[in-house]
Amino acid sequence: MKKVMGICLVSTLVTACSSTLPHQFTCEDGFVFDAMVTSDTAVIRINDVQREIPRIRAASGAQYESEDKETGLYTKGKDAMLVWDELSYRDCVMR
Repeated sequence: MKKVMGICLVSTLVTACSSTLPHQFTCEDGFVFDAMVTSDTAVIRINDVQREIPRIRAASGAQYESEDKETGLYTKGKDAMLVWDELSYRDCVMR
């Protein structure tokens, strides 16, 4: 029984790692990205590229930004804006 439970646990963890992150955002141009935000960091996945960025001080909402400013996520409620390399995705909404 313990062996079966162990196999089920490993299977569940592998499936969870390959699935989308907890939140999916759709932007005004139809662009979609996955993100998971915590009190300290945001993890953003686009296609097969995943980046983790720290939270920085914000006057309103939550702001996450890499030191090189190449990646940024700015959220307030279900609304967001994403900066990914040289592109900006505006008017994004959490589904």
